[in-house]
Amino acid sequence: MAHVTQIPETADTGVFTVVTHTSTYLIDLGEKTLLRAPGVGRHEDVSWEVSDLLRDSEDIPLIGVRSCRVGEPAQFWVSAADDPDVRTWRITTPVVQIERID
Repeated sequence: MAHVTQIPETADTGVFTVVTHTSTYLIDLGEKTLLRAPGVGRHEDVSWEVSDLLRDSEDIPLIGVRSCRVGEPAQFWVSAADDPDVRTWRITTPVVQIERID
């Protein structure tokens, strides 16, 4: 396991945990999935409110990583689990830590 400062847009392999101010994300680039665990690993700055999002704690199809860098909000391009024609952005609170776990 290695701490990194970003996930490059061009990356297409690897499994990462991304901790933000309010949640932890598990990203599997090989399987093209994104899982959000709201409130897990929450940063000590409690001024950030934890939002409930559709499909929290479920794998959702990941189309790509637009931006994921420590200190900035991450941007993930995803499709709906029940309708692949529906696509949307998941934009996070600022990223605190990124760890490559595979």
